[in-house]
Amino acid sequence: MAARAHIAGAGAGHFNQVFGPLDLSGAQILAKGADRYVFQHPSEPSLLVKVVNLDAYNAYLARKPFKRFYKQFQRDRAYRVYLDEISEYVTTTTTPTQAWQVPMARVVGLAQTSLGLGQLVEKITGDDGALAPTLAKLMARGGMTPELSAQLDAFFEELIDAHVVISDLSAKNIALGRNADGKPGMYLIDGFGVLPLIPLYAWSKRLNDRRMRRKYAAWRARIQREYDEAQAKMTPSRSTQS
Repeated sequence: MAARAHIAGAGAGHFNQVFGPLDLSGAQILAKGADRYVFQHPSEPSLLVKVVNLDAYNAYLARKPFKRFYKQFQRDRAYRVYLDEISEYVTTTTTPTQAWQVPMARVVGLAQTSLGLGQLVEKITGDDGALAPTLAKLMARGGMTPELSAQLDAFFEELIDAHVVISDLSAKNIALGRNADGKPGMYLIDGFGVLPLIPLYAWSKRLNDRRMRRKYAAWRARIQREYDEAQAKMTPSRSTQS
């Protein structure tokens, strides 16, 4: 009985280390999105903890009166994003042809933290073991190389084939590195999940396919244009050089 109690106690201790409550009071912010902070999990190197930035969330609602009105009837309120992402992850990774093969950072669960309810997600790492660079950072360094362009095209074909619904198409939401299994590639780390009140794109793979391709083409053109404009500002004109 004593041995069984010891094993049970050890199991409970490990559970608490993973699922909380987690003390993030002294933790370093690894990344910061529009409405969430990202921390390294205190005891699991392969996990990150996403926590809602309530100040940013409330400021956003202050600018959106209609959304503020209907949000008051949602019990989850600021944490709705967790449900949207978990639902999308479950839907796209459990079909017979896509089981665990979708290039997304895995969503592990939820945990109580000192900063409120947190979402546990897989950490995509670079060769140095640190947080993997995003597509935005890689483009800022060297632009859209032919190799990177081909990899990005293949990545989006995988997402389209898996019927992933993307709510925020951004270079900051794509990481290039290795997942917890050590598999290299591009991974969607944020910006997925159904947002509309009538989720047409979640219901229809065909409609989502058309939407994704249209948005992807416009997005590729825009990020290339923004990069070219940034490079032009950094390059001295001939008249200045002379």
